[in-house]
Amino acid sequence: MMSTVDELCEALEVWRCYFQAPDIEDASAHTPPWEPLKLRLEAAVEAARGVQWAQEEAGRTRICWLLAEAGDALAVLAFSPPQQAVDVASGRTLQGPAAAACSFNCVVCGSGSTVGGYSLPKAIGLSGSLLYRFALGWQHLVVAGGRELRLCVQAFGSDDDEERSTKAHPTARYCGEQCSHADWRASHRRVCAELAAERHMSLISDIPQWKALADHVAAVKETHLKDLLQDDARTEAMIREEGGVYLDFCRQNATPETLKLLLDLGEAAGLKGKIEAMFAGQRINATEGRAVLHTALRAPRGADVQEGGRNVVPEVWEVLDKISAFTERVRSGEWKGATGKPLTNVVSIGIGGSALGPLFVHTALSTEPDAMAAASGRRLSFLANVDPVDTVRALHGLDAETTLVVIVSKTFTTAETMLNARTARAWLTERLGADAVAKHMVAVSTNLKAVADFGLDPANAFGFWDWVGGRFSVSSAVGVLPLSLHYGFPVMERFLQGMHAMDTHYRSAPLADNLPALLGLLNVWNSTFLGHATTALLPYQQALQHFAPHIQQLSMESNGKGVALDGTPLPFETGEIDFGEPGTNGQHSFYQLIHQGRVIPAEFIGVVRSQQEVYLQGEKVSSHEELMCNFFAQPDALACGKDAETLRAEGVPDQLVTHKTFSGNRPSLSILLPELNAYTLGQLLSLYEHRVATSGFVWGINSFDQWGVELGKVLANKVRGKVAEARATGRPLGADDGFCSSTSRLLNRFLESKPQAPQAGAPHNFPPGLRQ
Repeated sequence: MMSTVDELCEALEVWRCYFQAPDIEDASAHTPPWEPLKLRLEAAVEAARGVQWAQEEAGRTRICWLLAEAGDALAVLAFSPPQQAVDVASGRTLQGPAAAACSFNCVVCGSGSTVGGYSLPKAIGLSGSLLYRFALGWQHLVVAGGRELRLCVQAFGSDDDEERSTKAHPTARYCGEQCSHADWRASHRRVCAELAAERHMSLISDIPQWKALADHVAAVKETHLKDLLQDDARTEAMIREEGGVYLDFCRQNATPETLKLLLDLGEAAGLKGKIEAMFAGQRINATEGRAVLHTALRAPRGADVQEGGRNVVPEVWEVLDKISAFTERVRSGEWKGATGKPLTNVVSIGIGGSALGPLFVHTALSTEPDAMAAASGRRLSFLANVDPVDTVRALHGLDAETTLVVIVSKTFTTAETMLNARTARAWLTERLGADAVAKHMVAVSTNLKAVADFGLDPANAFGFWDWVGGRFSVSSAVGVLPLSLHYGFPVMERFLQGMHAMDTHYRSAPLADNLPALLGLLNVWNSTFLGHATTALLPYQQALQHFAPHIQQLSMESNGKGVALDGTPLPFETGEIDFGEPGTNGQHSFYQLIHQGRVIPAEFIGVVRSQQEVYLQGEKVSSHEELMCNFFAQPDALACGKDAETLRAEGVPDQLVTHKTFSGNRPSLSILLPELNAYTLGQLLSLYEHRVATSGFVWGINSFDQWGVELGKVLANKVRGKVAEARATGRPLGADDGFCSSTSRLLNRFLESKPQAPQAGAPHNFPPGLRQ
């Protein structure tokens, strides 16, 4: 469990992220979600009650919301409205300037608080060696290094303001003359620069455990896997099993000392505390002020998972029960389409995590005997790309009378999804009439007004929450609704149970025996310390053909970051390029490179019992056994290789020896499942979700936002407007339109081809694949 100190530190970390943006044009407009953040701090304060807090000097009361250990015992000053500070340990109240005269190691202010007569509507300060920037309406406060208070007053500030500030804070330094907002920004940047070196010390790469691993790299590079694999004790120490999931990582470029150092790093990074914070509903997605609670989506009905002071599990099960009831009505034929026919075809429209995850699960279950039987006579397809070719692929050959469309968009505003939804609506209404929409389209969304405006019945909208990230949303209505329509809710409930089983293991198991944690730590070792920028995901099961694309998004969107939680640029690489293909197809595609080209850590996934067994008369092994022989052979080939001496002994001509030499010493790990069904599929997905989170926790990044996808969207909006304008006016685009010459040339070449827009009142212009 997290210590009280960890809880308080992490609560303040969330707040800090909202006040370190000196380039915001209008600081007063920077408005975080105050109430949720305030609730979290209050919860942290409650946890601190009764703790014996150290005092630096007699007679100097410390108001404790955080214990900072930096040589001297530091304490924290928390202001509680109105105009007073409260010692949360003793209950003693200090008024106004008396409270403000306390130590400025850290200042935490609630709504309505004051410091020396200044009204601080919403503000927080930072202790230790970091920097906080405050937005106080037109007054700006910076606390630097916990020792120096600097105040800048706008040009219209009064002399009385300045006098009160210096009297109330005898250690404060008034920063400059009456200054403009621009002056304040320049002052803030100067403070940032002064503290840059100190801020850098907050990075994980500056702690001794990180440096010990970095120093250890040279020793590992002196080893070779063909030798390490001779050590049976080492092999035994690098095998784990949980719930039938067998993990063997003895073919990693690692020794028992490496494993110890990695576990030390995990401990030093507060990994267990961060895991617990995630499960406990703390707002660890600091840049968006959100909890990260996809684990609550598969919690048992009677569980208690707190978020914002309420148990969210009843809400989760309210949606699941609604899905169960609705999908049973559709599957049983009780819910019929506009012409009275049962709905046997489902098209799920969504993009990113709304498509990749559900598609992965669908493909994995489509050949599993029980799920296959449950889906007999039904068809499920996914429409993600706004490319009309994808629309044709999803809708071509379907009978509109028996088709149900699920639109997945939390806000019901995602550009690609909503254009595809409008296309599907047009396809339906052209065949069945406008009244058919309510019977043939449902939504996964929280924007009920937009759902109704689209023509759907809001009663047929299935919600989820802002604490569910898109790439983690398979176990929400995003995935469970379309998959339950196809396979039935009981199958998907087994999937959720498998995810919960691995969730429980991740939360409770010690790091040394924790499968997701070990995978995440090894990922840090390979990508950051050994410098391997790519990971190959190699499932030896065709049913997992969409596993790599989903994990690609899960990993690369989560951990493709270049700054720490506090915004500090990282001096090391995070994340990795993930790719893969099922065996043995991949062996005839890219294995050449991973055997004799670049070193790419590989993760092999195998299944003991096949979903569909074939064993022909006269064959030595079954088809599945043939597949698995390759699964067992490839990791050894990568690890041990084949040297020149062996090749010459086999009679290989000298001119071919170097071409046929395999250096080996290429790392991999193997995961073996007893079978691939809904339950074990849930275990596997949860395992990788938490593997990704573990790496992010260690690196000290936010694995749960995705700001990197925003800029392209903004520019696409600009291009869309210019393309529409150019089509309407017939003029070419140029520098005056805000594009560089290269982009203008590309756009104008594209605009030479003019699509046939439908005339007013004419039918929609559908391609041949969608025409009646």
